[in-house]
Parts: sequence; C-alpha cells; structure tokens
Amino acid sequence: MRRPLRAAALLAVAAWLAASAAARADPGALRVDADLTRARFAVEYLGIAKAHGRFGRTSGTIDVDAQQRVEHVDLAIDTGSVDMGWDLRDAFVRSEVMFDVQRFPRMRFRSTQVSYEGARLVGVAGDLTLRGVTRPVRLDVARVECAIRPDDGREACGAMVTGRISRRAFGMGFAYPLIGDEVELEFEVTAFRLGDPVPAKTPEGQSAPRRAAGPRGQ
Repeated sequence: MRRPLRAAALLAVAAWLAASAAARADPGALRVDADLTRARFAVEYLGIAKAHGRFGRTSGTIDVDAQQRVEHVDLAIDTGSVDMGWDLRDAFVRSEVMFDVQRFPRMRFRSTQVSYEGARLVGVAGDLTLRGVTRPVRLDVARVECAIRPDDGREACGAMVTGRISRRAFGMGFAYPLIGDEVELEFEVTAFRLGDPVPAKTPEGQSAPRRAAGPRGQ
C-alpha cells in the first residue's frame, strides 16, 4: 500500500512544480492588494523622538517579464488616509502646510529603473510625486517572496521596501527644524497576479502560503 501512496504524493508534487513553472514563464502584472499592503513613515521631532504614522489606502501594479523579473512599479497612496494615532496631529498633517490633501489627495511613485544583484532584486529608482512636486527617489528592497496560495490557488508576492525622502524637497518645510526634514519610509507590499480569480472575503487565520514562482528576488 505504501507504493501507491508514495506515487500519488510524487504526482501531486510534480503537478505543483509544473504549475509553478508555467507561472514563471508567464509575463504580466501583479495588482497591489490594499488590504494586505502597509505603508508607514517616521520623522524626528524636537531632536529627541520620532513620530510614526501610516497610510490606510494604497493601490498600484507591478509589471514583470517572462523571466519573472520586475520591469516597472506604479504605486499610489491616498494622503487623506494618513493616521498618526492622534486626531489633532492627523488634522495637522492633512492641512495645507503639510500634505494639503484637499488639493493633492494622492502621492504616486513610478519606477524608472530596477536594480538586481544577480537574481536578487535590491532596489527600485523612480519619480515620487507629492504635493504637485516630482523628485527622484530610490527605494531599497529588503526581501521578495512569492507563493501560490494553497487556500485559493492565487499567485501572490510580498516585498519589504524602505527609503528616505526630504519633506522640504516636496514643499513641506513648515516647522523645520522643530520637525525634522528626513522622513523614513517603509512599505510591506502584497500583490496578486492580475487575472487570477478573486475569492470572497474570508476571516483572518488562513494557512500560510508556500514558496513558488513569481518575480525573481530572493
């Protein structure tokens, strides 16, 4: 009885590898999942502490080639979704002296170059538009992991990305130097292959995805 069971297991693994290989050979795009993506930032104030915040709404796409290498990244963030854990501070950073969300409701990053070290994606350079000002920005890629989710069969990729910008370069020099100029950025991005069926919302606690095909990174 052991041999048929072993053969069935081998067939299952072979089928999974074949599906992964097919995914590797398929160019296309991944859509950033707003529910699973986290955009955070930190800025020093009074020279002694850091204020931390996050943005609640993100969107975008990641284009990949037939070798599953990232070609282009387009990420948009709703500036009005900023949350620093204090209503008064949130109102301040949304005001015209900072993000000015009434006139500029989104910031957007469009890549112009991606950097690899061998097969590992290590950086993305591009143009960041904030408050109507566009400046070049480089983001460092700390990790990339891709998987075929066992619960719904969707292809997903996750990445940790960090960077720094000057807020004064984007016209947000109010209260400098009481509020520092350098803003630290951190993104935990999760994206799904476009064209994959989108399942109905399910409670948290789904099984963890396994490594599989996707944009070449780690």
